[in-house]
Amino acid sequence: MTAPPIPRVSAYWAPWEHALHTFLARVHGDRRLAARFLPAAASDPPVPAVEAITVHLPVTLERRLATRAVRHAIALYAVHQGSLAGGLHRPDGTSIGAACRDLARLIAPDHTLVQRRERTRFDDAVEAETLDELATGLHPLMAELGRRRIALDHVRLAKDLLWWETPVGRRYTRNRWEEDFHDLTPRPPHHDG
Repeated sequence: MTAPPIPRVSAYWAPWEHALHTFLARVHGDRRLAARFLPAAASDPPVPAVEAITVHLPVTLERRLATRAVRHAIALYAVHQGSLAGGLHRPDGTSIGAACRDLARLIAPDHTLVQRRERTRFDDAVEAETLDELATGLHPLMAELGRRRIALDHVRLAKDLLWWETPVGRRYTRNRWEEDFHDLTPRPPHHDG
């Protein structure tokens, strides 16, 4: 399986984003590795996997918080990917907000956006105040996105989790997710099937 192309990123984030993207592409490109790794990673990502990614994080980040965010990102990827053969990591910038919008259109196509929003678990995510609350709210949402085969950019999600650790970053990320959820630009849903 050929790995998806790596999007252009700033020099500040490039080594870390490349390491995380390569890791995700390797996991979903190797069925035996995925079968061993994903079930365990959904609850407790292996330390070597986390260390292999966090070693590339920018040195200006607070390491304990950044490592925690990466652990959550890997666990959420494992929940999202599950045992599916096709990879649900799509490095095209698709955020949780955009994925939830696509999910809402699938599960409540004839309802208003407010009604669709109530049918998803999106509010659990955007209302979280801490990273742990956010990860807890995202777990069932990731499982549902996986069942519907709606892909998203897990490198972007990992970066969003890093931002969530600060009040300013949390507001910024929350606003971007809200904008993506409410973006009504017609486009095909981002899912594999």
